[in-house]
Amino acid sequence: MADDKHEAVAGDDVGSTPTFFKEHKAFLKMLDAVAESASGTETWAQTSLPADEERAVREMCAMLELYQEQPTCLDPYLERIVSRLMAVIEEYVQAYHDSYTTEQKDRVSVARMNGVFELVYMLCKVRGYKVVLRFFPHSVANVEPVLTTLWRHTADLGGSSWTARYVMLIWLSLLAMVPFDLESIDSGIPNLPQLSSSASTSVQASPESGTKALVDMWVELGKFYLHRPGCDMEGAAVMLARLLSRKDTSTTLQPAFIAWATHEISDAASGHVGSNTSSSKKGLAIGSVLRINGALRVLCHLFLAMDSADTLRGQIGPLLDGLQSDAFEQHSVTRKLATKAAQRLALLVLPPLSAAKRCAAARPSARANLGAGADTSSPARHSAHSTIDGGVDNELCAGHDADLEISEEVEACLGALLQRLHDKDTIVRWSAAKGVGRITERLPRPLAQEIVSAVVGMLQEETLVLASGLVDVSMTSEFSWHGSLLCLAELSRRGLLTPLALREAIPWVLRGLTYEIQRGDYSVGSNVRDAACYVMWSFARVSDVAAKGLFAEMSTMLATALVSVAVFDRESNVRRAASAAYQEHVGRHSAFPHGISVLQLADFFSVGNMRNAFVVASRKISEFAEYREPLLHHLCTVTIYHWDLKTRELAVEALRELAPLAPEYMATRLLPEMVASAGSPFLAVRHGAITAVGIVAEVLAAQLWLDIDQTKLVLSVAETVPSRFTEDFGASLTLAALASYIGCLSRAGWDIGGSQTRDRYFDYFMQALTMCSKPQSITVDFTVFVDTYGITPDQHARIVHHVQEGGPGSSREGFVLALGALRTPADFEMLCNLITEGATVEIRRDAALALGQFGQRALETEQGGRMCDGDILAAVGALLSGLHDRTVDNRGDVGSWVRQQCLCSLQHLFTVDSRVLICVCSDSDLALRLLGRILHAATEKIDRLRASAGLLLESFLYGQRGMHAHGTDKPDADTVVERCIEELRAFIPRGQLEDSRGADSKGISWADSESAYGQLVYALSVSEESLRKLLFEGFVVAGSAEPMIRQVAADQLYTMLCINGVVADIDEECEASLGEIERLLSETEWMQDTDCVKASRGRLAELVRQVLRDKSVPR
Repeated sequence: MADDKHEAVAGDDVGSTPTFFKEHKAFLKMLDAVAESASGTETWAQTSLPADEERAVREMCAMLELYQEQPTCLDPYLERIVSRLMAVIEEYVQAYHDSYTTEQKDRVSVARMNGVFELVYMLCKVRGYKVVLRFFPHSVANVEPVLTTLWRHTADLGGSSWTARYVMLIWLSLLAMVPFDLESIDSGIPNLPQLSSSASTSVQASPESGTKALVDMWVELGKFYLHRPGCDMEGAAVMLARLLSRKDTSTTLQPAFIAWATHEISDAASGHVGSNTSSSKKGLAIGSVLRINGALRVLCHLFLAMDSADTLRGQIGPLLDGLQSDAFEQHSVTRKLATKAAQRLALLVLPPLSAAKRCAAARPSARANLGAGADTSSPARHSAHSTIDGGVDNELCAGHDADLEISEEVEACLGALLQRLHDKDTIVRWSAAKGVGRITERLPRPLAQEIVSAVVGMLQEETLVLASGLVDVSMTSEFSWHGSLLCLAELSRRGLLTPLALREAIPWVLRGLTYEIQRGDYSVGSNVRDAACYVMWSFARVSDVAAKGLFAEMSTMLATALVSVAVFDRESNVRRAASAAYQEHVGRHSAFPHGISVLQLADFFSVGNMRNAFVVASRKISEFAEYREPLLHHLCTVTIYHWDLKTRELAVEALRELAPLAPEYMATRLLPEMVASAGSPFLAVRHGAITAVGIVAEVLAAQLWLDIDQTKLVLSVAETVPSRFTEDFGASLTLAALASYIGCLSRAGWDIGGSQTRDRYFDYFMQALTMCSKPQSITVDFTVFVDTYGITPDQHARIVHHVQEGGPGSSREGFVLALGALRTPADFEMLCNLITEGATVEIRRDAALALGQFGQRALETEQGGRMCDGDILAAVGALLSGLHDRTVDNRGDVGSWVRQQCLCSLQHLFTVDSRVLICVCSDSDLALRLLGRILHAATEKIDRLRASAGLLLESFLYGQRGMHAHGTDKPDADTVVERCIEELRAFIPRGQLEDSRGADSKGISWADSESAYGQLVYALSVSEESLRKLLFEGFVVAGSAEPMIRQVAADQLYTMLCINGVVADIDEECEASLGEIERLLSETEWMQDTDCVKASRGRLAELVRQVLRDKSVPR
């Protein structure tokens, strides 16, 4: 079975290599069809693709795009595909070239091969042009035909395809590497049209033929495309770099071309491009940007392909001036290309890394792999070639470094790259960081350490050391920190950080793990934290034995810092980056405490979900003693003060789980700081501190009561908060935090003092209910407060007054919810009335919620509760009336909020006490009306509403069965009600009730409209007419707007007629009616609009009524 599964996924094999290109059969079949169609010479004169070929190309491109993220899946078939396509293109190019030679220009069209070229481009896009280029034909005979074809395509830009031009450009980059002198294969190409003047080139003509030389045409063509946007520019840059790096062109054409590129950069940057050029502050004109980008792009490729800098003599200075122009500041891509060109220029000037230095850098890694460096804690086992600071002995590299002189050009390039580490764009900083790492690797070790110190020094700029010893980074630039950390990672990855440098850098990297600065209603710093994780990841890959010993010494500090970020950071990418860095250390050093166990709890997928990382993973990791206090410290000093409200709420949930694991540390070290922060002028800090103190007071109440000082400390929070914080801006959050704090004290049963303190706490609740826009959580805490400490009659009257008189809309809704915390008959009656008589839909919704909470609390009291049967029937009746709410306004069906809450409150009442269902079933009229309204709600179009109704319906149908089985009480239900319940049980199976739904459950998925309607349609045969009427009404109302409901209902009715048939003694008229019914059901397209099926639906209803009146259809 496993083999079958693998075969289904992997598909066929190519030789001995399994392929995962599952569409390969269809793709190859279409490939042959396209190649055969395109290779037909009789169609080459057409100016457009045949329809079948165009459709096949589009489908093949869609198949290839599916493998954008896993392009190596195409490799087993890549050579076959590319060779097949390029054979057609090669034939076309030769024919196109010959057509102009023989003066038969109309025989081959420019656009005929656009489909094939598009397929080749898509392969280059998905797999990369460097891989695809391996399978291009590279015969010398192809040079002139390809060049001629591209030249004529360039002269006719409107008729040719950009994909065709790109493919021929990269093809010419391959043909530029032919191992023959280009003059020897130049046969002269006459009668070529002139290109646009934008190429701005001057080429020499051959004196013998009067035609341009092949290589000059090549360069002119490349220069033309350097000014064009898109892939044309990239293809031309690659082509020119390979052409000019040849031995026969490097001395003749390369210096002139570099001078031309330098002039292009300086001329475009200085604004000598026309009157439409903008100032450097506003940015360059688009034409100038294209000129600069093209020149920079080709220089980047050329510097990479050049062997030495001999041809750059006298040109480096002007080129560096152009690369550092201020005109680039508004163009990020241009600055990135300039940064890349500067680093490659420096690498070209510097001598290559010597073999001795490479061996010296690799020797510690090899020794460690062989086991000599296993004991990293013993200095005696350090490499004999390691110095006291952990660096590699310079004796091995003396021959390399002694004669090495660093030119001013390299220093200028290095200075420009270090400056680009502060750039505002990530792509520029990332390119600069890689450049600094590559250049530093070539420098002598003393100079390299100066670079490292300079990069670390960037992290210290604009920081302020506070009196407490903490470092304030609020004045720093996130761009500088991000670039510096990326550079540190690159330096570390190349083994350029000595233990001395690591000791200096690690504290700043750890600060980078928590770097975040608030800017208004958002924050910056997530990229800095991600870069810090990258630095930590690169630390794990250091091969120096002394550095490994340092990491072993600091393993606990590094591990706890990474785990804290992995579970408590707000951004999922940062959490995953920290997890990856932790995994790298565990895999390479095994020095982290409980590394494997912790990694299983905080792996890539576990920390992806924010709630799971904060609450679940942190709780399990805190069971290890080494991580417990650091996690709590990070949580209570960083996360609970976060600017984001959701993050603070999750931090408080995590604190509830973690605080009991370290009560002493929590109470003595962290609690005093949080209480002191409760009066902070910063809203986020104040809110987080007050909420967190409440959680600690609840979960550690038993320990805190033992110390009178800690008890006073906890109870002083409300006094710490100045009154202005509960009245001015941000008062709603502060009051919500105080309500949560008081609720925690109430749940734990704290002795809060006399009536004065209780009155003050009650006033806080009144203010919170008035000002907070979401009072649901506040009413929960208020309910606990009332149950624990009670309220006075005057306070009760204040709540009732707010409900009756009201004020702002939200405040009245909050006090309606507060009524659920009270237990007087007057409050109960008021809630019942508000469900139908409330002024706003929000009040009616909250009244339904409060009534459910009121009944639930009353029924949960001892000896069956304080609700009599009359109260139960009144509550159910009030909630039943709320199911009729059909209010609609500009927000839509807002009455559904009331209906939804009434269904949920009924469900709570049925669940908390079986006596509710007994009372309801004893009143047949109420029971049938309720059951009918539930069935009606189960046909709603809104999924969440239908799901709530379905769950309530299952409780109504199967709640009695549990009473029959487990108790002596039996519902004194009316026989009609019992019969209806039994009939409905035949169609509606037990599903979600009591969590009985499993993988193989046959219950109805109420949120799925097709499943719900398909099963409920059978209930139309129930004997009680009132239920049938309400259910039919629900189907009709929903069906008028939902064609799918009509389709499902028709399918189910047709199935019933086919399976069950009708009674045998039907007359001919009834039989004819049934035949017409079946025809209407099977032939009508019920998914059409209502107007299209109205006639069929009306006729069907008439026939069904006639059949049901005359004859019965058995279930």
